[in-house]
Amino acid sequence: MTRLPTLCQRRLGALLAFALLLLALPVFAQDGAAVSTVNGEPVAREAFHARVRLVRWQHLRELTTLYELTGGNLALGAQYASRLAASLADPVALGDAVLTEMETERLLWQTGEQMGLTPTAEDAEAREAAFFSLWTNVPVSNLAASVDAQVFITDWYAGAEAASGLRRDDIAVLFATEALRTRLYEHLAASVPTEEPAVRSRHILCSFHPQNVADSTPPTTEERAAAQSCIRGAQARLATGESFAGVAAALSDDRASAPQGGDLGWVLLSFLTEGYAEAVRDAALNTIIGPVETEFGLHLVEVLDRRVQELTAGELDAARQGYFDLWIEALRADATITRAPDWDAGVPAEPALADLDAPVLEALERLRAR
Repeated sequence: MTRLPTLCQRRLGALLAFALLLLALPVFAQDGAAVSTVNGEPVAREAFHARVRLVRWQHLRELTTLYELTGGNLALGAQYASRLAASLADPVALGDAVLTEMETERLLWQTGEQMGLTPTAEDAEAREAAFFSLWTNVPVSNLAASVDAQVFITDWYAGAEAASGLRRDDIAVLFATEALRTRLYEHLAASVPTEEPAVRSRHILCSFHPQNVADSTPPTTEERAAAQSCIRGAQARLATGESFAGVAAALSDDRASAPQGGDLGWVLLSFLTEGYAEAVRDAALNTIIGPVETEFGLHLVEVLDRRVQELTAGELDAARQGYFDLWIEALRADATITRAPDWDAGVPAEPALADLDAPVLEALERLRAR
């Protein structure tokens, strides 16, 4: 597989980071009719439309930069390029994503103020400097003295203002939002345990979708009946004294664990799908239980051992991020968010893909034709 150069990968990372920043951009000018209210605080249609235009403009810049970084071969960043193009082609879906993030952002600012965790101006400036350091490949400490970096920053803000109608100060607030997210994340992450219960178990899976075991689409009546028949066959073979490992190897649709007799090894409970985790949490050791139903199918399960284990750095990062995401979901669930019935009226479709330079547009068309 062709790999992008390291610098190209870093720049692609900057592109993605900025895409997320834009979706979180708070614009506090709230003149005009509201498209949504968040705990009584309005999101003005004018501000919403300006944000959409800004996101669209940046998506076009990202496609152009990706074209430059890959030497015109967008296939090297096919998934990212296709996602950007699809987003630009569906203004209402993009508008929905932008408005959802604007609503979430207001919740974060409201909560940050309540918790006394709002960022300082220095926090926002540090975020801004780090971002433009990535884009210009100039160390943060040298940004102010670099003529090229300052030209890039000035041109970038000028382009963003022209495309969106926002002022530089409005746009710059996005870095304060990222600083706010970081402060809230760090505050919540401090309470995430550094160890978790883990289980070693083995299973026989009769999938609802044997041809695509990862498919979590609810089963049809026929698919459920087929999984039930498979489970009954497994139970019958176990009842005759055949080993669990042998039946798993022969029948389990989880082809990754089947050669190991269905053994999943040690897995944190929080990393297991919900129905499976609930079943193994308190099940007796060395006892076959089930069928246990999950979104993936029906399982016969045997818990071999349990322990509490220290999280690795990667596991801890995943646990903290998962906790933060759930916390944001809870904020939204507890909030009063009311969208106007016509929130999607006049959602901007400009700037558009047709505004790309001809070579970039041609490369995108070649990618689509693959």
